[in-house]
Amino acid sequence: MVNFEYNFELLKAARLSKKVSAQSIAVDLCLAERQIKSLEENSLQYFPSQSIKYIAALGLKNEDVISNFYEVDPTPILLKKK
Repeated sequence: MVNFEYNFELLKAARLSKKVSAQSIAVDLCLAERQIKSLEENSLQYFPSQSIKYIAALGLKNEDVISNFYEVDPTPILLKKK
């Protein structure tokens, strides 16, 4: 998910508004609590692929959290034809 521009604050705000702990949602998503906190603190270099799962679990739309969601080509470079 490189090059996506995230609204990280929205992730944490949505989780807190639902009164869900980072530990609880981590268990639901089969992640570590540190991964959830990493996503909320703009440390995506560690767990970028988990962000889409987390956004969905909070009931948010990708485009609400990722400002340029439709502008980035998600096809991995190795799968692109030359």
